[in-house]
Amino acid sequence: MVEPSSQEIRVGTEVSGTAAEVFVAPGEKVKRGEPLFSLNNDRAEATIAQRRGDLATAMARLALARSRVTGLQAEVQVARTAMEAAQVERDEVMDLVRMAGGLNVGSTISEREITRRNNLLRAADAKLAEMQGRLAVKAANLALFDESGGSSASIAVDLAAVEQAKHALKLAETDLKLRTVRAPDDGTVLQVNLRPGEFAQAGALTQGLVVLGRTEPMHLRIDIDEADIARYRPGAPALAMERGRARRHTRLNFVRVEPLVVPKRSLSGQATERVDTRVMQVIYAIQPEGSTALIGQQFDVFIEADQFETHGVNVASSRSAKRSTQAPLDSN
Repeated sequence: MVEPSSQEIRVGTEVSGTAAEVFVAPGEKVKRGEPLFSLNNDRAEATIAQRRGDLATAMARLALARSRVTGLQAEVQVARTAMEAAQVERDEVMDLVRMAGGLNVGSTISEREITRRNNLLRAADAKLAEMQGRLAVKAANLALFDESGGSSASIAVDLAAVEQAKHALKLAETDLKLRTVRAPDDGTVLQVNLRPGEFAQAGALTQGLVVLGRTEPMHLRIDIDEADIARYRPGAPALAMERGRARRHTRLNFVRVEPLVVPKRSLSGQATERVDTRVMQVIYAIQPEGSTALIGQQFDVFIEADQFETHGVNVASSRSAKRSTQAPLDSN
């Protein structure tokens, strides 16, 4: 069976959708990365627009959070000044209380005055504590937004939201990119099984949406019956004849041996057939000079085989033995 040297590349799609445009036709040569077909992308473009809006919103929230730093720094400074004023007032009252302690009660200072000064001291202590608390609150608010402090938890949340929006946008852009299927390799378009308006199903398909292959050179995949495997020499010369044109011979160049023996492929299409033969597959390249082979075409191939012996008895014909120590091996 004639096949591309790259084997058949059955191109599918990673996302399902309705085909919008098919860019290639059978027989065209394409380069790696060229578009083959595209799917309807209206939904994908709408998703990208939404994700861009989400990103813009997240970035605006981040900018708003960062803009609050200057105001919060001013509030911290005001709170610190108020605390310092309360500290001065408390020190002043403390001096009054200290002075009252050195005076004689009754003659120099009344007992009522001492009580009043002690009350003033308690009020000054309370006010100082209040100012210290306000300063702590303002400083904590500033720490949520001030990135120079190292914590800035609120900014970190907004930054994470921006990164999440960026990733969501990238995912939407990737989905849009996947809706244009491109050639995975250089080659020739062998078959197109998709038309605009048809639904392209994602996943592994029995029939590729577009089939590609490198046709320079073309290869012959030859099945050798397992009973004849022992007669085959890797690299043995081979000759191919096109069916219907038996007199036209094509020389083949050895490429490789497939190491796995597989069931023989049935080509009749009968569902009731059973495989009772296994074959070894060898690959030969068709010489391009004068070749009119087409992908999928069948050839009769003759390979020079070693002389075959069983239990010490030479089964090659006496005529072949006289001519040569080699006998032909016929394979389809």
